[in-house]
Amino acid sequence: MSEIRKDYLKIILIFYIVWASVFILEGLYANSLPTSDLTSSIDKRIPLLPGFVWFYILCYIFPMVPLFVVKNWHRFNLALIAFAMCTFVAFIGHLLLPIAFPRQQLGASISENLLKFIYLNDFRPGAQNFPSLHVSFAWIIYLTCKKQGMKKIYELLILLLAGLIILSTVLVKQHLFIDIVGGTLLAFLIWFILLRSYSVHVNPKEDPRLALKLIARKTLPFFYICGAVLAVIISYQLYEKI
Repeated sequence: MSEIRKDYLKIILIFYIVWASVFILEGLYANSLPTSDLTSSIDKRIPLLPGFVWFYILCYIFPMVPLFVVKNWHRFNLALIAFAMCTFVAFIGHLLLPIAFPRQQLGASISENLLKFIYLNDFRPGAQNFPSLHVSFAWIIYLTCKKQGMKKIYELLILLLAGLIILSTVLVKQHLFIDIVGGTLLAFLIWFILLRSYSVHVNPKEDPRLALKLIARKTLPFFYICGAVLAVIISYQLYEKI
């Protein structure tokens, strides 16, 4: 493994640990909020297919794919910042519109037992749904891996895996259709805004590791604004409970 790939492996591991910790803390708080059931007629027509749970959990290791695919590490920088930006915006959605919905009874197959385990350990009644970060992250991973000199078949395979992960969110009844729409719009909006900003502020010949620090500083105002919005939302919600 090249030196730069080792450096980015360390970066993504640290990023993942921090992200998971913050996600859990946000979920514990969001879980205390009153929820709405936004199940639509589309959701009622979508069947429960427990076998798709294997694609659903794939999302937890899917973010590692770019680490072995990317040749242009500036592209990897885009992914890391996009993950963070999508997360902050999604948190706002989670707190403003906490969603919960009833789940169906499960049988005793291996897939159903795994799904039961996920249901049991998920935040209840639920809140971290709209927009779906499963969906946003799957799209970002695919966009990151595009145009990296792979054979077309491998690029299509990554697109297929992203699509199956996205489909799995509704087929195992972890998300609603509206969550997929929100997650998709969020991913593409953040990606293209960030792509434009990156091309303006970063020299493509610069060391990607230095460029990551630069673009992180340039995007700090975005995170400050999102943080301020989250603080206002939480303060208001806590005030309402008094």
